[in-house]
Amino acid sequence: MAAERMKKVAGLLNCPVCYEIYKKPKYLPCHHSYCEKCMEKLQTGSDIICPECRETSVVPAGGVKELPNNFFINRLLDEVDLKRKVEGGDEAKCDTCVKEGRAVALCLDCVTFLCEYCHEVHKNLKEYQNHNITELVELQSKKIQVDVRPKVKLMLCTDHDLEMNFFCETCDQLVCHYCITIGHIEHVHNSVKVMAKKHRRELEKMIEPVEGMINKLSTSRQKVVAAGEKITSQATEVDQQIDLYYDELHRQLQQQREDLKNKLQELSTKKKKVISLQLEQIDFAEAQLLSVKELNDAVKNGSDQEALFMKKQVGDDVNRLTNSYSKLETEPVELPTMEFVPSKECKESFPQFGQLFDDVAIPDNCEVTGIPAQPLVGSKIDFTIITKNYNNERCSKGGSHIVVQALSSRGGDVVPVEVKDNNDGSYSSSFVTEQVGEVKFSITIEGDHIKGSPYTIMMHRDYKTVNKPRKIMNDDGKMGCPFGIAFSKDGMWAVTDCSNHCVHIFDSQDKLVRKFGQTGAGSGQFQSPFGVLFDANNCLYVTDHGSHRVQKFDVNGTYLLQFGHRGTGDDQLNCAIGVAVHNDVVFVADRNNHRVLVFHLNGQFSHIVGSGQLNYPWDVAVTTNNQLLVADQDTQ
Repeated sequence: MAAERMKKVAGLLNCPVCYEIYKKPKYLPCHHSYCEKCMEKLQTGSDIICPECRETSVVPAGGVKELPNNFFINRLLDEVDLKRKVEGGDEAKCDTCVKEGRAVALCLDCVTFLCEYCHEVHKNLKEYQNHNITELVELQSKKIQVDVRPKVKLMLCTDHDLEMNFFCETCDQLVCHYCITIGHIEHVHNSVKVMAKKHRRELEKMIEPVEGMINKLSTSRQKVVAAGEKITSQATEVDQQIDLYYDELHRQLQQQREDLKNKLQELSTKKKKVISLQLEQIDFAEAQLLSVKELNDAVKNGSDQEALFMKKQVGDDVNRLTNSYSKLETEPVELPTMEFVPSKECKESFPQFGQLFDDVAIPDNCEVTGIPAQPLVGSKIDFTIITKNYNNERCSKGGSHIVVQALSSRGGDVVPVEVKDNNDGSYSSSFVTEQVGEVKFSITIEGDHIKGSPYTIMMHRDYKTVNKPRKIMNDDGKMGCPFGIAFSKDGMWAVTDCSNHCVHIFDSQDKLVRKFGQTGAGSGQFQSPFGVLFDANNCLYVTDHGSHRVQKFDVNGTYLLQFGHRGTGDDQLNCAIGVAVHNDVVFVADRNNHRVLVFHLNGQFSHIVGSGQLNYPWDVAVTTNNQLLVADQDTQ
């Protein structure tokens, strides 16, 4: 086991700069280590550029020597040195006497080499009676196998040259006992042993996110390696596809060339055959003419009788040949008119038979645009998916396998979604839902979510079309004077009935689900409730106009708390009318006090708005950009 450990250790002890065993190894802030002398050589001005990660580190004012020591490497060096001495590779000297004589034994408890004299003393001292002392000869002969580790060297105080065996938690630093008495006596401090136990637990908690990141990076590395392997296999596959495609094109071109050559051969043979026949006719006519000419030459040189005898034959032959000559085609009946004419398109621009794309949509780079901020139920929700490639540039073509799935939060109903490929790297998508409340929809490409997916949008009712409370309540026969109306995030809505001193709650299908409140000044009772509003947690705030207060209820109408009472003080109201909730505070229109009061959700008073500037404020609202709007009476 020890031998295996030493093999692993050996590879960590060489400085990456000088390639020799570390001498005074120092840490850079980037956690890479080098010899102190090597760092001095790397220093440029007040900076050191790490040779491994290229990060720039600032050298302390006191120089490289003030950088932290790498205690881990120093301990490994001590361990290697101890191992060599134990095995006899290096001579071991006595660690206890001033003579530093040759060591003959090793105390495994003290991890101290002992000369012959100190060996005897060590054995005979009472405090060392139970120590395990082993002869070096036995260790070097490997008769005894031990896994010995060097003792941890305690750090010394630079001011007092004493062991720093205390830790000041207030100052977050190691100190010696003298430092404690002169500068840290009133601080939180304890021994290193006690503090280490406490802070090791903190270190474990601190390192938990790192372990999570390491696991994620390990997963990421596997994905990246898999992607690299896939790129290699894909490149091979595409290379084969290119070869097959162009081999087929080449075969077709070769076939076309052979066909044209065959046609040329046929045409040439036909023309040459005609020419050959014409030559035979010319040669025959020429031979006959030469024969008549030779006969005429013979007559010239013959006797008068022969001339007269042959005259008629020569005349007949000349007449016959003249008649034949007049019919003979003396010009070539076939001409070299053959020509190869490529198609005009090929001459002007040779067609591109294929393209190589590196324009694949990367899900993490893709995005959605056009999602409406306040979508209404029953209306078409349109948005556009923009695909982007590895370089975060918009893809120039379509064809990506995009899947959009939408679910309503009410019952988990599936919402049908349409997706259209625009063939330019963008995809138009839309859906329609009649459900009020959250709709969650995911967008995946080849099974992976795009950036930000899944998305959540809140479907709202079209307030312009809401005119049902009076009609519904008339049918029920209980609506007196509806005044305030409010809608929750999941589509429920509430109406205050100031003449019947109650609140009515309806669901998203406009069905009355509950009614609460009655005349009175007690908790959960009303005297002309006016304003009403839901907060993000579906709690209901109702301004009780006649009781000069605001009451808070849950969605079931259960009373929770109240705040405000009649008066002109900071937390008092005089005719509370409108109410608004924003960023965990409640705004109340304090009509007769000509101001707006602000309370926390627990009813605690916060501050006053508009004092001296408002005139009988009726209602309040907060915009999406955090502006407070107040409706008050005209002062003109």
